Amino acid sequence: MDFSSFLTSLGTSFMIFVILMLLFSWLSGKPGNKVIYYPNRILRGMDPWEGGSRTRSPITWIREALSSTERDVIAMSGVDSAAVYFVFLSTGLSLFSL
Repeated sequence: MDFSSFLTSLGTSFMIFVILMLLFSWLSGKPGNKVIYYPNRILRGMDPWEGGSRTRSPITWIREALSSTERDVIAMSGVDSAAVYFVFLSTGLSLFSL
């Protein structure tokens, strides 16, 4: 693989990432989509946007996701998502430790 193909692939992947991130930010702020993006908060009787605003920047939720602990993940999302998180984490660590 030559260097120009690598840069093209990297640029394409980055553009897709940015588009998906902007789409997520836009859709998660719509009031009609709160059942999709915040079902656990609705089931608990909480306001989906409690403690935050509807217009969060993409950088803010990335920072929150990277700084959250396992206890935060379990408290906010439940045990099922924590199991998926641990499987993902262990797979990632095993791949990087090779």
